[in-house]
Amino acid sequence: MEDSRSNTAGAISGIHPLKISSHPAADPAAVAGRLPMLGAVALWIPAMIAASYAWRHGDYYDYGWFVPPAALWLTIRRWQETPGDVKLPRLGWVLAAVALLLPWILVLRVLGYADPSWRLPIALLGATAALASHGLIAASRGWRISAGFLWITLLWMSALPWPSVVESGIVRHLTEAVVVAVAEVFQISGKPVEVLGDRLRLHALTVEVTDGCSGVRSFQSFVMATWFFAELQRLPLSRTLTLLACACGIAFVVNMGRTYLLAHIRFEHGLEAFERAHDWLGLLAFAISGLAFYVLSGRLAVPDRRAVVRTVQLRQNPS
Repeated sequence: MEDSRSNTAGAISGIHPLKISSHPAADPAAVAGRLPMLGAVALWIPAMIAASYAWRHGDYYDYGWFVPPAALWLTIRRWQETPGDVKLPRLGWVLAAVALLLPWILVLRVLGYADPSWRLPIALLGATAALASHGLIAASRGWRISAGFLWITLLWMSALPWPSVVESGIVRHLTEAVVVAVAEVFQISGKPVEVLGDRLRLHALTVEVTDGCSGVRSFQSFVMATWFFAELQRLPLSRTLTLLACACGIAFVVNMGRTYLLAHIRFEHGLEAFERAHDWLGLLAFAISGLAFYVLSGRLAVPDRRAVVRTVQLRQNPS
């Protein structure tokens, strides 16, 4: 009697609850219950296609190829591990949403074809995918569960090229900070190294710190990795922000050490030794940063150990 009432209420409201079976492959209801998840993932496809130009030709976004499969796997994982019914919206609502979104996405893709390096259409595609996917998940499973997909959404967004103003500002400030910090280390060690813009000069020798040596690639990669590990380890907000801050600090310190070693090699051993050491020092710095990030994320994922206090009641035996 109660099931018939719930089905009647669902038919009146236009939303049909579906219960996920323990054998989803053989249950049509479970297959239908995955449709909102698949729709949420599909909304990101135009943005990822547009961003692939920056992955192929950009200087700092080659990590973007990792994001779509990782985000897809994390989405499926969270969807399956989240308990509760799935409510399918009425077909009319879905068609209305498609009628609104499809022309908008097509216009943005046409603008992207006209100028693949133009970042505004890519950003608008990403914003559209984020809002629409969260709205779809909220319509099918509620806003509380939709908010649980935040780290996955930020992971999707990390594959998109940053606005040029933001990116150039980060590169400029990181380069200045690295140059000044390395010069201070040299001066402390007794070498009168001077700062000339983005260059380090010792007597007649000069080392230029290019944009690639600023650490921006490590910075952006670790921002992406933060969202991935936050979702993988199910970190709360406070620990995720701690991981993000520490990761950026690790990337800066390791890159500063790399720049110091390269400048030291240039000053002491000449240009040929500098060119030989440039690539392998970059790989070494990336490996050290990645290892430190992995260890840190693992430590933050360890649950708090709280003392368990047991109350022992002493009963006096009757004599």
